[in-house]
Amino acid sequence: MFEALSAKLFPTLVSLSMLFFSSFQGNDPRLQNFVLSKSESFIYAKAELISAFENDFASIFSSGATIPIHLHFQLKKGNQILAKRIFISNVSFDPLTGIYQVSKEGMPPLKTQSLDAVKRELSHLECAIPYQESWGKVNAHLMAELPRVHFSTLDKELDLMVLWKYKKPSAKAQIDLRRKF
Repeated sequence: MFEALSAKLFPTLVSLSMLFFSSFQGNDPRLQNFVLSKSESFIYAKAELISAFENDFASIFSSGATIPIHLHFQLKKGNQILAKRIFISNVSFDPLTGIYQVSKEGMPPLKTQSLDAVKRELSHLECAIPYQESWGKVNAHLMAELPRVHFSTLDKELDLMVLWKYKKPSAKAQIDLRRKF
């Protein structure tokens, strides 16, 4: 049993060590296809996160650490923030079973052995925030970012934004909350 466990953990440890102690190739993430819609009480935002999880993310996602992705959604009128919310998605990997789990707020978790399925799921962004019709025209802003994560296998902390070259992909749009759809 220990041989099987070490056979699965060793490659992950080696690839993470290489990431920490050598050069890496960052990504150039961007948001596209940003669409807003509304119901009687919520504004819904959808977008695609493009070119965000390539290169070194295979090692990061298979490290065994829980990897969070933060999505910030806010509504502003002028300089006043009317509403804001942070949505967190988490990716974890079980080296014993070879299964990734993607957890998104308000949705059942996705369990898969496919890294491509993980990337597709994380790249599809959807969120909602309550509003008041009396706010009129507002500016909606959607932004993705990665936090710092501690990797216990190496006893090191890494600012994951380095993998996005410290770029926070974002998109903005305006919506008139009084207009009927």
